[in-house]
Amino acid sequence: MVWRADVFLREMQRYLPKMHKSISEIYMHIGEECENEVIKEQYEIIDGISVDFGIMQKTRKAYVIKCEFTWDDIGTFAALSRFLSNYRGNDISGNVYLEGSENCSVFGDKKLIIGFGVKDLVVVDAGDVILVMDKSKDQEIKHLLNGLKDQKGLEEFL
Repeated sequence: MVWRADVFLREMQRYLPKMHKSISEIYMHIGEECENEVIKEQYEIIDGISVDFGIMQKTRKAYVIKCEFTWDDIGTFAALSRFLSNYRGNDISGNVYLEGSENCSVFGDKKLIIGFGVKDLVVVDAGDVILVMDKSKDQEIKHLLNGLKDQKGLEEFL
């Protein structure tokens, strides 16, 4: 699909007006001291609908052009892992050391993540949160986050 940004934003305003309003609010604060606070605030307001369903299935202003290329919807850790470096049969990024481990996807950041004798895990260092999960639960992360929203005292981490 070929999109011009102005057309896309008009279609978003038409079909997803709340999302357009939130995106516009974020845009107005880019580079300001309050940018992260505004992003977090607006993200809570935005409905969890994808652009595919919210705009693309409704618009008459998009065109599909036939072509051949590799596509990967990086909406899961499994898909995102394909873009990581391979290290001893594991997919890693950041500061990671794995010994006797297999089929793990580890997304490191500043801290060193060490895995010893683990298998089939996803580990994500997101700064103030560390996620450790079985790879087979990749599609269920939305349910996990919904459950976390109900836990008092953990709101600041979402």
